[in-house]
Amino acid sequence: MKKRYYLISCERGHLGRGKGATICFAIQAYNLPQAMKIARRMPAVKHTRMINYGREITEEEYIEYRKVSAYKR
Repeated sequence: MKKRYYLISCERGHLGRGKGATICFAIQAYNLPQAMKIARRMPAVKHTRMINYGREITEEEYIEYRKVSAYKR
């Protein structure tokens, strides 16, 4: 089975009470549910919240997203 590339958007944590932002991760996984599971365990993500969205992206988009850290975007 071939790995695919996904862009996963999550709610970011550690910003203070009542404050929030989104953070997007480019993740390589076999399917979308697995990519969402990986993103939920990333640092600075509100682990108890739902994932905002996830979509499949191309390898070129994946490489562009990975050039800059998701935490600095």
